[in-house]
Amino acid sequence: MKLLKPILFAVVLFGVGKLLFPLLPQHYQHRVIDWYGRLGTPTYSQSPDNFSAQDQASFISENQARGHKLKCYGNLGPAERITAQNDYLCSAYISNAYDNIPARLVTFFFTQEKLSNVRIEFAEGSFDQLQDYLSRKLADFPRLDQMPGANFGTDSFGKKLMVWRVRNGLITAQAEHTSGQNPVILWSAYR
Repeated sequence: MKLLKPILFAVVLFGVGKLLFPLLPQHYQHRVIDWYGRLGTPTYSQSPDNFSAQDQASFISENQARGHKLKCYGNLGPAERITAQNDYLCSAYISNAYDNIPARLVTFFFTQEKLSNVRIEFAEGSFDQLQDYLSRKLADFPRLDQMPGANFGTDSFGKKLMVWRVRNGLITAQAEHTSGQNPVILWSAYR
């Protein structure tokens, strides 16, 4: 009998939430869905300088074995690609990455059954932590954007980009924080 009231309260609360959820503005709905999707997800730990053009099937099974719940599909539209050659992608919610930096999502892009790009999106307030991690982790790799005459352009908000050459590709990140936006790093395989 003591459990009946809390159970009834939980059912009523769930029902009210279910009815009111569609009335929320779209960006709040996405935040709730993202938050729920990240509950209990593992930390993403594969170092950005260790990516390589691995075989698609083995890379997917390796990440599933680490506990990541991947959603994979092909037939990508133009907005779903990093390069025109990408033909398959897998994404997974993540709670943290690397030095417990709050994160949201990791997306793996494949081209002809080889890993070609990895995009990791971090939580909005984690820009400074990410910059600190990248400056320490990638200190031994050359910063291409600092070379004379180098121009790697800007992100979609007009902020300069930082680019490192690592063993098997390039790592790109925003050089400056954009208020209200989630910081992103991108690994791209050499072509």
